[in-house]
Amino acid sequence: MNNYNVDIVISNGNGKIIRSQPFDEFAYGTKDIEIQKVMYGKQLLDLLVDDLNVIRYSENGKLILGVVLQSDINRTAMQLLGRIAEAIIVRNCNRDCSVNQRYFSIARKKRARQKTADKFFALGTGLNYTKINYNKHYNPSDTQRDIIWINDKSELAIMKNQDEYSTTSAKIAGLQIKATKDGIKYVLPDIIQDRYDVPIIYFDIENDYHKILRKVYKDTNLNLEYDIIHPNEIDPRGYDEFLHYVDLVYAMVNGKLHPEDLIIGANNSGDLIMKNALLSTALSNINKSNRILI
Repeated sequence: MNNYNVDIVISNGNGKIIRSQPFDEFAYGTKDIEIQKVMYGKQLLDLLVDDLNVIRYSENGKLILGVVLQSDINRTAMQLLGRIAEAIIVRNCNRDCSVNQRYFSIARKKRARQKTADKFFALGTGLNYTKINYNKHYNPSDTQRDIIWINDKSELAIMKNQDEYSTTSAKIAGLQIKATKDGIKYVLPDIIQDRYDVPIIYFDIENDYHKILRKVYKDTNLNLEYDIIHPNEIDPRGYDEFLHYVDLVYAMVNGKLHPEDLIIGANNSGDLIMKNALLSTALSNINKSNRILI
């Protein structure tokens, strides 16, 4: 019987293999960060520059991640990942009407007809697009709503049982986004304290979503599966995309990876022309004073 090996392979423009890893190891084990940079780095950089606006120049002209690092690296990473998840949801809602309808229904706590959902589009309260185009709704420190919905009349979507438009915060439909490797430590306490007025979309990294639901039910006897939603149930592609960025974000927060490294994977002088071209495009969209506190 013939034995076959299935590998993930990165090659340069001349077809020379410069990085490889067995497929099973890459899919289910520790992924090679160099391969991840090639596969997902450019998409992540686009999000960090265009949507989050958190890439800036250092004094020596290098690109750096413009966030203030907290003493708890996990908390810094999860907050940045939460903002990335916010950007993915907003982008996919505004590209795919069926994804928008599902998230819109969750935010309103009432199933919305497609024609109703189509009248509203998603805004991330901490995203750069909102800051530029809907500044009054830009609030990156909003502790309740990471995502809201608005129509062409600038009216915000409201929750069920509200017959008329209202600007009262407690009635505005929205979503809170959470992303972490340890939901029991970082997410569960807020849930137990009933901190949020809106549903939570929980991007679990270590597959602890159901563990949290069981823990909440054990401690409070409450079934919160309609208040804490897993994104894979709504938009599997968006969730998969998010997972692709996790290792890269942790490497950046830990200082092992720099923004310009996202342009190219394994170091190869033959790719420098492409790298420089892509960097110049990214640089043109960056404000030198960018520095975001997360």
